Amino acid sequence: MGRKVARIDHGRCDRSPFCPVKRVCPVKAVTGSMFQAPTVSEEDCTGCGKCLNYCPMGAVTMINV
Repeated sequence: MGRKVARIDHGRCDRSPFCPVKRVCPVKAVTGSMFQAPTVSEEDCTGCGKCLNYCPMGAVTMINV
């Protein structure tokens, strides 16, 4: 079994320029520019899961890599 990382479902993401998921990531693994769906760097994500609690659209899940 691999480690867990966050994954963003771009179909559920509202692409807000004020994305709370980008702001709360303690290692800045979530990036994206204004009005584009954020993406998660699997190399940088530590799998802490903090972002799961902050996405108002429920677009964030954890996956095994």
